[in-house]
Amino acid sequence: MLYHISKLKQSEQELIKNTPFLISILIAGSDGIIEKSEIKKTLKIIHIKSFSETSDIKYLYKEIEQDAENSIKKLIDTLPEDHEEKEKEVSIQLEKLNEILPKLDNEIAVDFYKSLRKFAIEVANTSGGILGVGKINYHEKELIKLPMILNPEEE
Repeated sequence: MLYHISKLKQSEQELIKNTPFLISILIAGSDGIIEKSEIKKTLKIIHIKSFSETSDIKYLYKEIEQDAENSIKKLIDTLPEDHEEKEKEVSIQLEKLNEILPKLDNEIAVDFYKSLRKFAIEVANTSGGILGVGKINYHEKELIKLPMILNPEEE
């Protein structure tokens, strides 16, 4: 994937690299609190995806895994404290992917989108949602659909 994004502007490359972190912050913070266990789970998911993804997307995860903990903490620090404002800002950032994904090879864009959707579900499972012991709330259920990102298959 890194080769595929190398032709993008630096800011677009950074957004793509930050997208898994943004999704984690969005989903984990949907209840107003980002727990340490959710951050740890995010780091674990990124590690697993760095070798389990079947497409070039795994190279993106390999790249961001190197400094993942520091990167997610820095990103959290740049976002508003207020939970609703944080969610709004993250959603705005993720919406920018709608301008970037069409610039990529369609197959890569589709693979990336699918990977992000799975990633969101895996983060939601951290605190017991979906398949875990706890229940996932309606809001989190809507967020894991990543409604702010258009599906490249439908474009």
